Amino acid sequence: MSWIAVELYRHGMIKIGSFKLTSGLESPYYIDLRLLYSFPELRSKIIDELISRFSVFRKCDVVLGIATSGLVLASIIADKLNKPLAYVRIERKEHGTKSLVEGIVTDKQVVIVDDVATTGGSIEHAITAVKELGGKPIAAVTVIDREQGAKQRVKKYGIELYSLTTAREIFEHLHNNGFIDSNTYNKIVKYIKNTIIV
Repeated sequence: MSWIAVELYRHGMIKIGSFKLTSGLESPYYIDLRLLYSFPELRSKIIDELISRFSVFRKCDVVLGIATSGLVLASIIADKLNKPLAYVRIERKEHGTKSLVEGIVTDKQVVIVDDVATTGGSIEHAITAVKELGGKPIAAVTVIDREQGAKQRVKKYGIELYSLTTAREIFEHLHNNGFIDSNTYNKIVKYIKNTIIV
């Protein structure tokens, strides 16, 4: 999906440098999809692509977002499909109902949504939280898979991770279209190969 790579790069969502990720990994690039919500046309195009590409959305009872960035995506998807929405917190609330999941997932088929998958830790957290409440996660969907173990980690639960594109595809398109030079491209590809976590 070359148009996604180019559009994300042009809108400043793909950054080259040195970054520390939520997973704790150091990275020579950063994908900041939180900026996507500031560009309505591109946001709609990507969300429409997710909905049309992955039939799991039509099979599910509930769309569940991972707080915080996955929640915005899930909200728009659920609204477009007229489906119930739920979300999973990073940490359990210490007050009120002390819920980890907000929304009704018990006895429901749930699709988990996040913006970017790296090691799959956040998706695994969502899977176990939904299962604890008697829900059935049937798939996980992200815009981008950084290819650093998420797909393999999620598969251990019998769940498929679907993504519009991967980090490797993004940087291949950026390199082929002259947005990044060969040194940068080779460095990033080497990093991806060396940081796959199974």
